[in-house]
Amino acid sequence: SKMQAVVVAASLLLLANAASAQNFGVDVSFPIHYNFIGSDDLSATNEVFGNDRVEAYSKYIQGCINRYGGHEANSLCIHNDADRMRLNLDQPKLQANYTDIGFKKTKLSDETCRLLNTFWAGVKAEKNFPDSLSSEAWPEANTYVNHWEIASKMHPLDNKLRTVLWDEIEHKMHEWIPTASSFSKSSLYGVRVYREGHILAPHVDRDPLISSAIVNIDQEVTEPWPLEVIGHDGFAYNITISPGEVILYESHSIIHGRPFALKGRYYANVFVHFKPGFEAEEDDTEAVDYSSSKDSSTGDDESRDEL
Repeated sequence: SKMQAVVVAASLLLLANAASAQNFGVDVSFPIHYNFIGSDDLSATNEVFGNDRVEAYSKYIQGCINRYGGHEANSLCIHNDADRMRLNLDQPKLQANYTDIGFKKTKLSDETCRLLNTFWAGVKAEKNFPDSLSSEAWPEANTYVNHWEIASKMHPLDNKLRTVLWDEIEHKMHEWIPTASSFSKSSLYGVRVYREGHILAPHVDRDPLISSAIVNIDQEVTEPWPLEVIGHDGFAYNITISPGEVILYESHSIIHGRPFALKGRYYANVFVHFKPGFEAEEDDTEAVDYSSSKDSSTGDDESRDEL
């Protein structure tokens, strides 16, 4: 209908302001559904990137094996990465989607930015920043980030900032997904500090990390480090944000990652996750009680491999 065409056009205009669309989908920049190693068809990735991505992934997974041991089928690294790809292939098609494309770029309020900047200035003033920050603990042979090459770092937000971010991101979620009647808190994690050479393997998040936000706190990079997402249309989009900007995304169904190595000293993010509730579900006595979803505002979070 004419009205539908207007809505689609408006959505595409907003998308153009948020992300750079690519003319390819999965298994081009990085193994997403199927492994590059042992594949008899690498034409898609070779056409776009030459052999660079195959070599980059081979180095990536070999680094994990060198750190944790094993060989090929006997390696926990290979097993864990196969599980990442299986989830990417199977999970999105089983999920409900709440927006047309699955992601949106926005920004924090000026007041929240001011509070974050004041807080982060104190953190950066520490001697030998960011090396002085605590190293992030990863599960054995987890392949989401190449932590075996260089440790990702962590620094907790204070309680006031956690509350501010919970409230502001929840408000943005209601605006983005107006059909949801409520959003229960799942996880607020970070500040995570990625460092030079880091790669974030493309993945989807597990329940209850459903409606999510990436907040960039600070970055010192020599070139942009985009988040690559596979939209609901099946195409890849590169989203670049600056400090104070936010990516909203349906993390349970949108494959997301940073498949190219970070070039620069660091890139610092906070991750905020909710699970949406809907009136029809809330009126149903058989519906899941979303209020029982884990709120990691205590700082105890088991979902670090999902971010």
